Amino acid sequence: MTASGGMRIAMIGSRGVGSNYGGIERMLDALCPELARLGHSVDVYSRMDVNFQDIDGVRALRTRALGGKHLENISRSAHALCRAMGRYDVIHFHAIGPGILSTATRLCGQKSLVTIHGLDHQRAKWGGFAKKCLSLAERTLVANADGISVVSDNLRAYFDSRYAKPTAFVPNGLPRLPRAAPGATLAELGVRPGRYVLFASRLTPEKGCHDLIAAFNSLDTDMRLVIAGGSGAPDYIASLKQAADPARVVFAGHRVGDALSSLFSNAYAFILPSHLEGMSMALLEAAGFGVPALVSDIPENRAVLDDLGFYFPPGNVPALRAALADMLARPDAVDAMARRLDSLNRPGWDQVAQRYDGLYRAVCAEKFSKAAWAALAAQ
Repeated sequence: MTASGGMRIAMIGSRGVGSNYGGIERMLDALCPELARLGHSVDVYSRMDVNFQDIDGVRALRTRALGGKHLENISRSAHALCRAMGRYDVIHFHAIGPGILSTATRLCGQKSLVTIHGLDHQRAKWGGFAKKCLSLAERTLVANADGISVVSDNLRAYFDSRYAKPTAFVPNGLPRLPRAAPGATLAELGVRPGRYVLFASRLTPEKGCHDLIAAFNSLDTDMRLVIAGGSGAPDYIASLKQAADPARVVFAGHRVGDALSSLFSNAYAFILPSHLEGMSMALLEAAGFGVPALVSDIPENRAVLDDLGFYFPPGNVPALRAALADMLARPDAVDAMARRLDSLNRPGWDQVAQRYDGLYRAVCAEKFSKAAWAALAAQ
């Protein structure tokens, strides 16, 4: 414990604060400062190249890793754990792969919490061997982690039915974000405010960007499709660029900060055609900016928007094309949905931090028991 009664917390399993790589990293960017406001000291073990200035209570500890998509994250996580063991009240692992390291924390008496952001072995980017390793990691963390939290009710149901394991549901927070002016970003990309739809996510197959391009290519519209994302397998990204009509589709690359805020704020609509999600930070950000969204009809997207979104069946390109055409033809309906987003009732990041605070204190309690955790997880 720190002098103020806060806890010493290590975050392991991400690419780090300030990297804005994907959902986990954006979650930590929002969560860690809120944990610091509660009096905790938070160290985020991060990539060597992260651009983050330490703030009061939150540090980025740059950590080396091996190269390659299969080894980078787990090797960084293992290196981080070697540095972290015994120095913290609780180690908070993120994602299934790094969660396998809870075996070491269990053996060494170091308290741990693992947050599951999605079922990684279901992601199309992994080959057969990698999927088997992720399935093993899942079983291992279930047996060894002091506590498990999940970001969606669907994930909680999965762990309950497969392992009879009580997990705490802690959704990602909804930011309330002021809309940004178009600025230089839109001019650079050659698009006009309100005259483009936006996809902003990692360029991996489960996000469904290939479906979106196929649907958008044949639309009769002068709107543009802006794709903001740069991380993903090079072969897949190349296939997206080859499939896209260059007169209609703009690849904006990886955008962060004011540039990304400008793209969200001035979009006609946000499109998320994902086949698989945990709880999309990009979708929450779109809602936070008050931008209507057309999304695949999967439970994780319904959990964010409920009836405050437009939906189509996942993986159904003709249905996606029809839904896009309908949205573009009905600007009044899109404007009405934007106004309704103000009523979206989801927890803010301050509330999410308070929930994690309770979980940390539970796993670190001297008289921690499975029954006590089950009761807490059920809340």
